[in-house]
Amino acid sequence: MEKQESLWVAKPLKLAGARNVRDLGGYPAEDDGTVQSGRFYRGDSTAGLTGEDVRLLQQLGVGCVVDLRSGQETERAPSALRETPGVDYYAAPMLDQVTSSAFQGKLPERMGEVYVELLTHMGEQFVRILELFAAHRGRACLFHCTAGKDRTGVTAMLLLLLAGVPREVIIADYSATGLYMKESFAQQKRWAEETFGKAPPDHVFSSDPAEIEMALAYLEEEYGTARDYLRQNGASEELLCSIREMLLSPRG
Repeated sequence: MEKQESLWVAKPLKLAGARNVRDLGGYPAEDDGTVQSGRFYRGDSTAGLTGEDVRLLQQLGVGCVVDLRSGQETERAPSALRETPGVDYYAAPMLDQVTSSAFQGKLPERMGEVYVELLTHMGEQFVRILELFAAHRGRACLFHCTAGKDRTGVTAMLLLLLAGVPREVIIADYSATGLYMKESFAQQKRWAEETFGKAPPDHVFSSDPAEIEMALAYLEEEYGTARDYLRQNGASEELLCSIREMLLSPRG
């Protein structure tokens, strides 16, 4: 684990083709519990994974990959895990107004607005993602987008809320992406500037705590809890209990 803003956050796996694949395990959960390690991994793009990277993920038990990128992104950079034996790959596209449209169109004034939009309009998709996870209870699940910050960040937020992880830990976990993806963000910004003649604003390439705080505040004000939010979008009690069992380390 690595310290981030006075709190401990997971370090990325040592992969040659990805910079931000991290275990969600090890965080404190409700009732003095702990999020179970080796069950859920959040990540950035898997398109550049090497054969050795793929073997490492297989050794870690990853058997379910949920790709949150848009069709345009997956066509431009197909996941190296899409046809990996023993790994079930699923596309669950979400639009983030930024990388999903290759930085084209009107960019958001702040990323928190994107997270609120995702929560407002993609509730049923979040439930579908949980159903995919629940169908792979015996294997580790990896979910990712392009940077592992926005769409992945909101998904991770919902999972950690379900586990009862403290708010400040969720914020620190989100914020860590800015550190781990610093070099990649610089490359993306240069690419956008060279391709389109105009660089996207800096906030697109950052993970300011205030942005995920905006999403947390919206969720609390509009729905109460992550459990209530997911239930209102079609999640069954059985599904929510199953995901919590996957998240929490057994006591004893």
